[in-house]
This record gives sequence, C-alpha cells and structure tokens, in this order.
Amino acid sequence: MPFRNIARLATGDFLAKTLNFLAFVYVARMLGVDSFGVLEFAGSLLTWFLLAGDAGLEMWATREAARSSDIHSLIGRVVPLRLILATASFAVLVGILPFLQVEPEGLRPLLQVVLLAFGLCVFLQAVTLKWVFLGREQVGRVAQGLVAGQIVFAVAVFGAVRTHEDVMWVAMIRFMSDAVTAAYFVVALARERGGLRPAFTLRGAGAVLRPAMTLGAAQALALLNYNFDAVLLGFLRGVRDVGFYNAAYRPVTVALAVPLTYFQGLFPALSRTTQEGPQALRALAERSLRLCAIAAVPLGVGGTMLAEPVMVLLFGSQYAESAGPLKLLIWSAALVILRGSYRHSLNAAGFQNLDLRCALVSCGLNVGLNIALIPRYGMTGAASATVFADVVWLAMAAVYFNRHIAPLSPLAALARPAVAGVAMAAVLWFGEPVQWMLRGAVAVAVYFGGLIALGEPEMKRGLNLLGRPSSKN
Repeated sequence: MPFRNIARLATGDFLAKTLNFLAFVYVARMLGVDSFGVLEFAGSLLTWFLLAGDAGLEMWATREAARSSDIHSLIGRVVPLRLILATASFAVLVGILPFLQVEPEGLRPLLQVVLLAFGLCVFLQAVTLKWVFLGREQVGRVAQGLVAGQIVFAVAVFGAVRTHEDVMWVAMIRFMSDAVTAAYFVVALARERGGLRPAFTLRGAGAVLRPAMTLGAAQALALLNYNFDAVLLGFLRGVRDVGFYNAAYRPVTVALAVPLTYFQGLFPALSRTTQEGPQALRALAERSLRLCAIAAVPLGVGGTMLAEPVMVLLFGSQYAESAGPLKLLIWSAALVILRGSYRHSLNAAGFQNLDLRCALVSCGLNVGLNIALIPRYGMTGAASATVFADVVWLAMAAVYFNRHIAPLSPLAALARPAVAGVAMAAVLWFGEPVQWMLRGAVAVAVYFGGLIALGEPEMKRGLNLLGRPSSKN
C-alpha cells in the first residue's frame, strides 16, 4: 500500500506550507489590509497564468513517469512544450496590464508592477522537474525540494518586509524561492543519473497536449472554484475586500496542504492499480475515502466554531471581518478533501473527461452564483457560492465513480466521523467559557476517542501500527 510513502510526502509539504503560511501571516500584519489586498489580488491573477503555462502537462507527465522508464525522453518532450506555453502566458499577462482596473485607483500602478514580477515565475514552473520524482514516488526528494524553497521564502520575508511599502520585496522573494525549488529538482535528478541528456523535441506535441489539456482543463475549473470569487471581489468590491477574504483563505490553504499533497502522491499508485482491475482500484479508493472523511469532518466543525479567535490570533484584530467567510470556506476545504479520492481515481482510470464534466458543471454554478451574490452579499455571498459548487462536484464525482468503476458510497465512510463530529461540536459549544485553545484540544481528543469507540477501521489500523514496535520488545 502506498500510504506510508504518501505520508512522508505530505509531511514535507505540510512543513513547506506551514512556513509559507507563517510568512504570509507576518506579511499581512506588516503590510496592512490594503497593501496585503494588492499582493493577494496579484497572486490570485497569477495562478491563472501559471495554469495556462502548464496546461495539464505536470499531471500528465507525472502519470507517464509512473508508467515509463525512459525519463530523459519524457523530459525532452515536456519541457519545451511548457516553455512555449509559459512564454505565451507571460505575453498575455503583459498585454492585459494596461487594462487592469481596481479600487482604489491609486493602488493600480502597484498592482501592475507586483503582477509583472510575479509573472516571471511561469518560466521557473516550466523547467521544474518535480513531476519526475512524483511519478517515481521518490517522495523524500519531493518533500526536501518543497521545504527548501519555502525556507528561503520565509527567511527572506522575515528579514526584508517591515512596512506597507515593502510589497515588491514579497514578489521578488517569491521568484527567488521558486528558482531555488526548480534548481533543487534539476540538480537532484542530474546527480542521480550522472547528468541529464534529454533530447528536446516538439515532435508528437499534439499527442501529448490532447490528454494533458483535458487534465489541465479540469484543473483550471477546480481553480475557478477556488479563486474566481477573490478575483471578482477585487474587481467589484476593491482590493480591501480581497485582503479580508484571502486572509480567511490562508487557514483553508494550510488545511488543504497535506490532503492535496496526499493526492499528488496517491495518483501514481492509483494509475498503477488501474492495471489490476476495477475492484483493486475500488479497494484503494475506499481506504483513501475513509482517511479523507476522518480528516474532513473535524476540519469543518472546528473551523466553523473557532473561526473568530483563530483569525484574531493569526492576523490581528484588524482582520476580524475575515472570520465570517472563514466559517463557510472551511467547508469548501472539507468537500475538496472528500471528492479527491473519486476524481483522482477517475483521472487515473482514463476517465478524465468525466472529471472535466464535473468541473464544468460545478464551476458554471460557482461563476453564476458569484456574479449574482457578490454585489449584494460581498464576501459572504462569495464563500456561499464556493461551498455550494463544491457540494455539486463531490456528488457528481461519486456518481461517476459508482457508474464507471465500482460502487463506493461516501456515506459509509462518513458515518462514524459524522457521529464523532457531533460530539466534537457539543464540546466546543457547551464548553465556551473555557479558553478556546484548550476547548479545541479537548474537542479533538473527544473526536478521535469517539472514532475509536465506534470501531473506525482506520483508527484500528493506526493503533495496531503504533503497537507493533512495543509488541516486539
């Protein structure tokens, strides 16, 4: 089973994302809401250009690296395509800069300069070889590369950012940390193989791009669910609302760090398991779904009931307004975790068109609801639209998995965590006079104790693993 290796990868990425999160908490406090809003709005826009510069090639290449031993040939086909796409993406970014309009108008020049500096990162993304190590499940290497880049980012941010005028430093540091990460993977692979000798070619580019762009389209639509709300808030309500809203998203991003990396590590295993038949794939997906349910329920319950003290502790009282959207957005994170086992199984089994269909429907709802709700309800409307769209995506992915692979209901995996989650919520609600951190710790203990009492299979498995060393003594 691949879960031990995946845990190593997830741990490394969690450390990297935690460093990034702490750095951005510091940045938010130093820059203030308006300048932080500029930075976050530019970051939200940049994500689209990074996605266009990849077009699904990283996911496609990861899948191929899991199946092929000819890594040099694969690098020679993938890197030139990504560089061409990166150049086109950066050209579009430069072309739209004069037309960006945001409120307040005085922040527009700063936004343009920050976005231009951010945009250079598309070229670093094109040459990174992280996907080689992911495909071959060399998770230790991946974790080390991710942590190295984030250490550079965090140390440089803490050393350079002092006032609201230091926004540009953050953009330059982001480029530097991405360069460190990209260089790490190139050097690591070169040392392992005694040098790199890829024969770069564009021959067969069409055959590569067709399946990759299908995967990329689904990723783009997943991104649309994730940050269309922040982009639209910036255009309709101004960068200040983006500052509040994206501050609420930061804990969500950290909460998703381990699950998303987990799915990156699970994908090659799912891809190989498809060769053993649908029942083998179902067994792997079922265990994954149970693990995801165990993680998703306390995240949603705790995030909803402790949103306000968490935001004030992290970002200061000036970001207290961020607690409202966080109470909703944390459920979006829970839904993303739950749907991951279904959608990555569909992609691994070659049903990427079905995953794309889920994404199209969900994102259509997301866009429509954001356009309808943001003008009247602002951040609350944006968060509500995101959560509803994620509910639809989970439901569709489960239906398609059941129809095209094997029966696997999410309700069975959710039953025990849901009951334990009710007990957790009761502790948080009735224990309110108690200091919130202590109350949260007790609630988490009650949750996992409830899972053990209810006979949750994954808890039994975990306890058995913990007990093995002592039983040998």
